[in-house]
Amino acid sequence: MGLFSSSDSYGVIGVGSFGRAVAHTLAASGKNVIAIDSNEAKLKTLSAEVSSIYQIETLSKDALEDAGIGNCQTVVIGIGENLEASILATLHCIDIGVPKVISKAGSIEHGKILEKLGAEVIFPEEEAGESLAQNLMSKANLDTLPLSDDFSIISVDVNPNFADKTVIDLNWRKKYNINIIAIIKDGKASGTVLPDTVIGLGDRVVLSGSNSSLEKFKAVNAKGLS
Repeated sequence: MGLFSSSDSYGVIGVGSFGRAVAHTLAASGKNVIAIDSNEAKLKTLSAEVSSIYQIETLSKDALEDAGIGNCQTVVIGIGENLEASILATLHCIDIGVPKVISKAGSIEHGKILEKLGAEVIFPEEEAGESLAQNLMSKANLDTLPLSDDFSIISVDVNPNFADKTVIDLNWRKKYNINIIAIIKDGKASGTVLPDTVIGLGDRVVLSGSNSSLEKFKAVNAKGLS
């Protein structure tokens, strides 16, 4: 069973690009993170950062309980491409009694199923990234989507001083412990964010990170400082 109390523990099931970014940011904020995936190589990239890693081929309820998921206050399920695994992981976490389950959806239909199971749904990938971006931009005062008490997703207009620079040149992940989930260009969101992706003038970015890291970045972005 898990070693940590629910107040400071988070689970991340599925550590692809989205799940890995969530796990990295939570761990960098000092949280206990249980990372679960069927891919050993993906887990190894996080082994030095998170509290525990578990390679689980079949996401059964017993296997998740043995990994300590029941001790987590929040579990983020980053499985978007395998519909069956996503639904089972979500269902098991809810049955185990995890207070907050946030599941990544690969389509609107997928999201509706997850919502009916009782999960909060997020659309971080390119196809549905626009849904997240539009949600963040749909109300004048809504530019923040809280995922937990101290971890959020925000959207901000990029300061012109950062324009025409690549993601790796800006290096916000290392400087501020934040991750770029999507880039909004001319009202259209793309979840394909690579190291050589260029942030253009007038772009809006969707970022994930701890609230303190995001606030620090927003202050820097407002002033256009590096």
